[in-house]
Amino acid sequence: MVFRKVPSYIVKGRASYQLQRGVPSDCQAQVGKKKWKEPGGKTLNEARARVPGFIARTDLEIRQARGEQLTPEERLIQQGPLPGFGAGDLVDMGAPHVGQYLDDGTPNPQYEELLATAQLVQEGKARELLSAEGLLQARRLDREPSPRTFEGWSRALEAFMAFTTKARPFNCTRADAEAYKEHLLNRMGRSSAKTQLAYLAGLWTTLLAKQGGGEHIFKGLPGKLDETTKSKAQRASTAQRFKVFEPSSPWDSWEGSVYVPVFQLMYFTGCRLAEIAGLRAVDIHDDFISVEWTEDRALKTANSVRDIPLHPLLVPVVEPLRQVTGDIWPSLRSYKQVQGVEVVRWGHNLSKPCKQITGLRPKDFRDRVIGQLRSNGFNDTLIQRLSGHSAVTINSSYGGADWDSYCRMIHSLK
Repeated sequence: MVFRKVPSYIVKGRASYQLQRGVPSDCQAQVGKKKWKEPGGKTLNEARARVPGFIARTDLEIRQARGEQLTPEERLIQQGPLPGFGAGDLVDMGAPHVGQYLDDGTPNPQYEELLATAQLVQEGKARELLSAEGLLQARRLDREPSPRTFEGWSRALEAFMAFTTKARPFNCTRADAEAYKEHLLNRMGRSSAKTQLAYLAGLWTTLLAKQGGGEHIFKGLPGKLDETTKSKAQRASTAQRFKVFEPSSPWDSWEGSVYVPVFQLMYFTGCRLAEIAGLRAVDIHDDFISVEWTEDRALKTANSVRDIPLHPLLVPVVEPLRQVTGDIWPSLRSYKQVQGVEVVRWGHNLSKPCKQITGLRPKDFRDRVIGQLRSNGFNDTLIQRLSGHSAVTINSSYGGADWDSYCRMIHSLK
């Protein structure tokens, strides 16, 4: 499975749901139990909504049991509202070492942030500070991403928190985000750095929604890493339109692997490698193949769901594949756990044999098909739909699939 049928920490009872989490063995003596249990509500959605707070509360107990120092914000929220006191009084009691002003007489940003938190506490709006794990789970439940996207979020947040050495995402500042942007630029290209910041910006949007306050420290940062004129010019000089994506030998002469049909299907469909590697026998019909979302094969986007006409030359190739039960190539599937979520990948070990046998990388097949269709003069919107890309204009999102055009497009491939 890509995701567990019931998300982590949620257990189904007879008439309702319950939240459960095991207490780490080194904390059981201090906590006084081996497992935390809380009511989760009558519906699955209600239980999901309670998961982030449950994680935050139990994380706090773990830190206390281990004798770790709590942040001033955590102490304020744990203390709760105090009738008859102002927000400034709470800050003075919870963080007496934090002054209102810096040595040069300017307001202390840390004090201002604590004052804002204290105000939320007094108004009853402050919530438990999410841990990195709690934030990931909250974002996952809100967005229901593909497993690979969730893996990207997890890696980006883990790297950022390690860079800042802060205990909680809420404790990170805009200065941390700016410094991390420079750190990324020293380690990777602008496009890769922009992707990491975009992941983090999305996570911080969820953080503010769940915490009820704070600063969006990544707001606007991904946009600052748009391509420079220099990089655009360099990319244009080696643009793919000037490359030739042709195999080193005819497609019907490929041999040396049981996965040759995977390469041949990519050759005549332009599908992504994972879309072909994860095919089931029921996905291959008389004159088309179906790319569907399944529990064992998540797709890149919703636009990836589509039917693709079967090229006449592929008929003898797919005939024996129809006789298989279930997944056609189950050995091309691999699993790993990321923050309690099972991430599945398809075909990641085929890149090298693909290059050796065909002379092309898996991505090259996709470039080849799209390039041929453009050269043959087909409508760009139809090309986008057939290749599983999103529409680029409002007008292109209207109208149904033009199946006859799709057939002509596929049959034109050589």
